[in-house]
Amino acid sequence: MVLHLFLIAIFGILIPYWKGSDFLDPAVMGAYTCMGALFSGPAAAQAFGASRPQTMQEAYRRAGKAILFGEGLVVAFLVLGIATVSLDHGRLMLPELDALAETALLGLAGAITVAILAGWSALHFSPMVTRLLMRLLFLALLLGFYYNSRRLTDVSIPGIALCAVAAALGVFLMRKEVCPQ
Repeated sequence: MVLHLFLIAIFGILIPYWKGSDFLDPAVMGAYTCMGALFSGPAAAQAFGASRPQTMQEAYRRAGKAILFGEGLVVAFLVLGIATVSLDHGRLMLPELDALAETALLGLAGAITVAILAGWSALHFSPMVTRLLMRLLFLALLLGFYYNSRRLTDVSIPGIALCAVAAALGVFLMRKEVCPQ
C-alpha cells in the first residue's frame, strides 16, 4: 500500500508539477493512459499464481480485479496530474480530450490483454516465468514509446484491434488451462 501511495505521489503530483503544461501533451497523456498494463499484468500473475481457478468465471473475476487495479491507478495518476497542473496555473487545464479518449481505450484494451495473457502464463508456466515475461514486455513497450511516442495517438485504433485479437487468443488459451477436455 505504501508503494502504491508513493507511485501515486510520483506520477500524480511530482512529474506533472515538474513538466507543467507539457504534462497535458497527447504523447504524455497517452503514455499515462497505457500504464494500466504495467500494473494489471503483475497483479494478474499474482492472482493466478495463488491458486488455480476452478471455473472460467473465477478466472474472469481474477483478471477483472487485476484490470481494475491497474486502471484505478491510471485514473488516480491522471486526475491528480491534471489537478496538479491546473492548480499550478491557477485555472482548469485539460488535455486534448479526443486524443485522451483514444489512448484511454488503447490503455484499457492493453490492460485487459496483458491481464488475460499474464493469467494464462501463470497457469501454464509459473508466476515467476510470467513476471519475467512481463518485464521483457514492459522493456519492449518502454523502448517503443521512447522511440515513437509521438505516434501513440496515431496507432491507438489499430492497437485496440490488435489487443482485441490478442485478448481473444488469451481467453482461448486460458479456457484450455482452466477447463481441459
